[in-house]
Amino acid sequence: MSGVRWRVSLLFALITLSIFFSLLANSDRFMEFSGNGTYTQTGTGSLNNSIINLTNRLEADNHEARLNAAAELGEIGRPAANNLVDKIASNNSSSEEINSYMLLALLETGDDRAENILSENFEKIGASNNATNESKAEEWKQGTSEDTLQAIEAKDTTTRKYIADSIAMDSARAGDRGETNAFERALKSETQNSSIYVPFALSDFGPEEPGSETEKLLKALKSNKGSTRVAAMMALGEMREEAAVNPIIGILTKDYPPVQASAAIALGKIGDERAVEVLRKEMKDGDNEYVKGSSAIALARIGDENSVPYIIDRLRDQRIKVRSSAALALGEIGNETAVEPLIEILKTGKSTEGQKSTSLNANPDVRKSVILALGEIGSTNSSEILIGIITDKEEELEVRTAAASALGNIKDPKAVETLKQTFADETMDANIRNATFLALSKTRDQETVGMLVGKLGDEEFGAIAREALIDQGELAVGPLIENLKTEDKKIRAETALILIEIGDQRAVTPLIEAYK
Repeated sequence: MSGVRWRVSLLFALITLSIFFSLLANSDRFMEFSGNGTYTQTGTGSLNNSIINLTNRLEADNHEARLNAAAELGEIGRPAANNLVDKIASNNSSSEEINSYMLLALLETGDDRAENILSENFEKIGASNNATNESKAEEWKQGTSEDTLQAIEAKDTTTRKYIADSIAMDSARAGDRGETNAFERALKSETQNSSIYVPFALSDFGPEEPGSETEKLLKALKSNKGSTRVAAMMALGEMREEAAVNPIIGILTKDYPPVQASAAIALGKIGDERAVEVLRKEMKDGDNEYVKGSSAIALARIGDENSVPYIIDRLRDQRIKVRSSAALALGEIGNETAVEPLIEILKTGKSTEGQKSTSLNANPDVRKSVILALGEIGSTNSSEILIGIITDKEEELEVRTAAASALGNIKDPKAVETLKQTFADETMDANIRNATFLALSKTRDQETVGMLVGKLGDEEFGAIAREALIDQGELAVGPLIENLKTEDKKIRAETALILIEIGDQRAVTPLIEAYK
């Protein structure tokens, strides 16, 4: 019996040894030791795949996913660092923004090469940021706020809808309603480009029609069909085709209102000064509010400051669309001679003792447009009335929100202080507080920078704070360096990423120290 037991024990031992050596020979488990810790992974191939997958996630659309991928690459350590160093050196990332996440991931690994690589990349980032800022300074629209651009685009959208509805009625009367449905959708589309109009403009031409696309579009301006002329003008306007200016001027002076309105939009998009005189005349003497309003905005897009007195006159127009369009046009041009007439509108349209003004200047769209215009012009003379509007509960919410946005463009300590107080007031309407925070993010104020840094982890304001701090540039570097001392790993990663995107050499050593 003991012999049997001995043989069974020997057999079990042999089987165990066989399994052990088989696992030893075939398993690719290993322990990877790096400067910042130990990472366990099944197999060199699996590790490489993980590194590649995580590196690809650095290019995800989602900011959170990118940050998490950087943190996971940091846990892998040196194997990930080698891959990141190679990719950064080859400049193989899809954009400068993605390169910033690569640098953050390299920092997370704690690799010794990070300091030199950061310093080299900061030279490039700093030079790129300086070039971008200089380029922006030369752009006419650089000072135009997003709120104003959206308000102007809303005017275009309203006009295009009017044109589409007019074409629909004409088609219904002519009995060919089905042919224009797609064109109406193009006019009402949020995304505007020449390609959505070209097929409609050229629909009357056969494939044998000679000439280039532009030449055919110019021929289409002479079509007997109003919808074809509109499509051709919209396409040529989006193309900024200067050869179309004179024919479109002719249409603006002689056609019927929906087509004239599209002519005004097109001339504004092209931006040629040859259109100035006729646009002024239509804005002053035209009968249609859409044509008049679009002419005012077209003059602003051309940037003709000599038209300012003519546009100021339209602030007294008896149609709300024209008044509000004129106000936005004055804001986009940005001439200070418009400040007092704009302030006068706000005064005469103000409610008193609970009684709404009967003036057209009490209309919310007019008031909002005037306020945005004052913000674009940026005169401190308008600070007082805008401050009053933010706190005036008799004003419409959209008007008060616009006032908050406008104050962010005015370089006035009183304006900044009001914005801070408004944001700090948690009883204030959430929309106003949001607008106030956005406005504060545009001000170059040291105390505001500190507030923005403090909001980096905030679910509601964190994303805005991050973008604003990048825009603040070197002004934000000191507070951000101080913020690297946080114990919160996510906030530290956010802070490091912002410093990387700013690219200031002062941040290199603090970043290395923070990730040792």
